[in-house]
Amino acid sequence: MARRRSKGGHTIPTLPGELNGAHPIESATLQEVPTEQHLAQWLEARGVSTNGWGDGVTKSVGKLWKELKGSEAGLDVWRTAEGKSMVMRSTHVLRGKVCSQLSYERGVFLFNTWQQFADGRKRTRNGLLSEKLNTEEIPLQDHLHEVCKRAVEEEEMGFLIDTAFVISPTNPPPDFDPEYKCPLKVIDEKFVDYTIEVEESKSFPGLQTAYHLYTVDIICSGLPGIDFNTLEYNDPDDAAGKRKLKYVHAWNWLNWPTIQRYLFEGSQLKETKKKGAFTSPEALEIWLMQHSLSTERWGTEGFKPCAALLKEIENDESQLELWGRHDGVPLLMRVVHVLQLKVISDDPRLQNKFLLQTWSQSRDGRVRDVSRLMSKKLTCAQVPFDESRFNRAAETVVKSQIKYLADVHFSLNPGRPPTTEDMNGDPEVDVLSTKLVGMHHDIEESPSFPGLHTMYHLYTMEVECSGLPLSDFTSVDFERNGGPFAYGWKWRTLPESLDILHSRAQALERQDNKRRRALQSQSLMVTDNVEHLERILGIAQRVAEESSTSSGSAGVLGPSQDISELVQGLAEAVASLRSVAESSRLEEQTSTGASLAESLPPAMLSKMASDTITTDSFFEEVMAKQRTETVGRSRTSSGGSMSMQAVPSTRAWVPEASALYW
Repeated sequence: MARRRSKGGHTIPTLPGELNGAHPIESATLQEVPTEQHLAQWLEARGVSTNGWGDGVTKSVGKLWKELKGSEAGLDVWRTAEGKSMVMRSTHVLRGKVCSQLSYERGVFLFNTWQQFADGRKRTRNGLLSEKLNTEEIPLQDHLHEVCKRAVEEEEMGFLIDTAFVISPTNPPPDFDPEYKCPLKVIDEKFVDYTIEVEESKSFPGLQTAYHLYTVDIICSGLPGIDFNTLEYNDPDDAAGKRKLKYVHAWNWLNWPTIQRYLFEGSQLKETKKKGAFTSPEALEIWLMQHSLSTERWGTEGFKPCAALLKEIENDESQLELWGRHDGVPLLMRVVHVLQLKVISDDPRLQNKFLLQTWSQSRDGRVRDVSRLMSKKLTCAQVPFDESRFNRAAETVVKSQIKYLADVHFSLNPGRPPTTEDMNGDPEVDVLSTKLVGMHHDIEESPSFPGLHTMYHLYTMEVECSGLPLSDFTSVDFERNGGPFAYGWKWRTLPESLDILHSRAQALERQDNKRRRALQSQSLMVTDNVEHLERILGIAQRVAEESSTSSGSAGVLGPSQDISELVQGLAEAVASLRSVAESSRLEEQTSTGASLAESLPPAMLSKMASDTITTDSFFEEVMAKQRTETVGRSRTSSGGSMSMQAVPSTRAWVPEASALYW
């Protein structure tokens, strides 16, 4: 399995886009650029124009030179895998999820909602604690505690005040109090994530900037249990050490899903991966892990391997999108377009009923319960889709999925899967009419690729057929990759289908509650065992030290090998159990948190959902056409006078169970 490069125990993400595989070949040191004039010449010589820098909202060359002098940024020339040279500015930023020990266990952290300048201006912040790092503090893991301590105790949270405090004409900025002692203490820090975002700098146009973002859980003592404000002061500006107020920060306690919703706000589509983007499953896997998606379970436990996702992409059945902002949370999304068919019969005995797939069996005999309409992923090789393409696709799906029929008790024999010769093929099933009745979208974690969020664009059609069996039946699909597959079909009314989905949801909820209780009990047991083992480890270490002292005084070589191995084994067991306890805590938080769709801001969700395979006006045009045809039939049947008939609804009932998806 391909892995991202590792340094100092922490994973280093691969550079995105064309920078994947690039390496630095030159750095702008202060010896080479001792003044801002030398820096401007250095940039111009390497193809970066500084014309216009300092105008409007942009910054001057002098500002960039001060960043380099103060070790706030680095400036390097990178060479891509294709041999292209590129000047890259690098900045390193710590994002702190500040919390107490109790709030950490509950998944609740401090969020900076707004800032106020010393002159009274206020702006929305909506971010985590943020601390710019010096280049000398990289690698971060070697300076993590010192950086977290500075960010919390000395800078953004160094001076606590009441949450009602704001600067106003009657309430001027408070003076710096050198006698004040910050009540907050950093007692632990846990490295969470490291990502790199690359984009053209808005401050220095034409200069690419790599934002190295380090997310860390910072556990503190002394934090108030309620919302509060803090004061941040500038560095001393004179020999007397006078410090002016820089910001008033407002801090609110929020759970992590709510914080994510704010951090996603303003996200843009950064990158799209389509057919031809990856040369191999290994290249795809590296790219996925670059964005913190673990693929360890893929290809096991019934999940699909990375090669199956690559095949989807190469068949134009899905694409991958990377969303985010340089100070927010990156989001990787798989996008799939699915055609759903509400298959009905022209036989009056089946009036108000449609086909519902209740189970699916794969070639290896594995059976999966589903409750969904007949469905198929659409290929997006040629877009946009028009009405005729939807009609052809619907007819193709019907013909492929119910071409070979069997009785309701049929199942596949893994030892001897059937062939087309074994089945009763080509039933006299004809598609009489098709009609698009709905379009919507949904976001779920993919059941096939765990951890990969998927946006499903769902297009629902009503298909009327003749020649369908009057009773429930089984069909065998030989055309689907990896087949044959067996599908169980039942004729159901809408109320019956809703009852099925309701019962299924209740069963899943009971199962989830049972699993959550077991997880909580397991987590408590693990925590207790860790505490016991830590006490035993402490005793063993003291015994080892005493043995070493007595052995040394007697002229004998150190403690026995058995004691050393015991201490080492206990230390490893404690570390392992701590990791298990932490995983259980995170799993419990995840299981009780909001769904991804609920965590996304409406504006971001709308932007994601707008990328359909049809034109913007397609659905409205189809609905208008259907209404016109309905009115025409009404007038014809009534001899010119309009009769009251139902106009096709623009919304169709669609099962919302997760079994609908791939």
